[in-house]
Amino acid sequence: MSKRTVLMAMPREAYARTLRASETARLESLYEVIWPATKPTTAELIALGAGHELAAVLTVWGAPAVPVEFWQAHPECHFFGHCAGSVKHFFPDPTPQYLLDHQITVVAGQIGLGINVAEATIGLMIALSRRWGTLWHACRHERAWRIDSVPGEPQGLLGATVGLVAASAIGKMVIEMLRPFRCQVLVYDPYLSDREAGRLGVERVELHELLSRADIISMHHPQTPETDRLIGAAEFAQIRDGAVFINTARPRALDPDALLAAAQQQRFEIALDVTEPEPLPADHALRACPNVWIMPHRAGTGQYGSLLVGDLVMEGLDQHLQGRPVTSRYPIERLHLMA
Repeated sequence: MSKRTVLMAMPREAYARTLRASETARLESLYEVIWPATKPTTAELIALGAGHELAAVLTVWGAPAVPVEFWQAHPECHFFGHCAGSVKHFFPDPTPQYLLDHQITVVAGQIGLGINVAEATIGLMIALSRRWGTLWHACRHERAWRIDSVPGEPQGLLGATVGLVAASAIGKMVIEMLRPFRCQVLVYDPYLSDREAGRLGVERVELHELLSRADIISMHHPQTPETDRLIGAAEFAQIRDGAVFINTARPRALDPDALLAAAQQQRFEIALDVTEPEPLPADHALRACPNVWIMPHRAGTGQYGSLLVGDLVMEGLDQHLQGRPVTSRYPIERLHLMA
């Protein structure tokens, strides 16, 4: 019996970050694997699979879109695996409905990257609430020791009131990681029911209440029309002095002018893993604000979560081709609400 064929949408080296060498070897032992020599276009990807009975297509960062035309050219293919995070780029309308109508299974490794983001979020919560950046800078650059601007007993994360904007997949991971810290967790999410909030052990509140009550505020929203410019001047004004504001989600939720104005007031600490524009220009005024931590979009990095991405995709592929339920199926019917 001939091996089933798996089409890789990018050259081999593109998968090194999230697909273990052992899993790549296993993939090639079980299936006929087609690797492009260079990054293909969508048309080239369709042509690459011509003449083959495709069992699956696996993408990664940088891969081309996989629209309806691809699936029409390969009607035998019923599995899409993304060895990275978001799949929105790959499925322009009306592709999502086509996938549902033709029972095409989608698996993505966003949970793996999400674990990395959640870990980074917890780290930022601790570091900023204890003002470690201020202390480090003063001790190193000013040769200071006691810093009057830092409270002698900072709030820290233990026992803090933490406000999360969106109970997304990553938001729920953060909730789980917060449990040992004995926090009161507030969540603003129009799609979160009271029953689900109770199950998560969080208090469901409106945005203005979250901003005014929380010691630490963390953004975990998807990029949708509803979240576009969600936080503007009025919202930043509601954040109390001494609080911590973290965005590891999407930058368009923050009005950039209002963000800069709030940062320059230096009333609260800010951490930005995502910026608008990205990368942030070297002379951008945000870089000069001593209360702002800027990271070059690195919250999703980390060996544990990155390798989990490939593990989840390979597990899903095995389950699909063996006719078993796919435990990590991506909810393509909710794509418009996903990050």
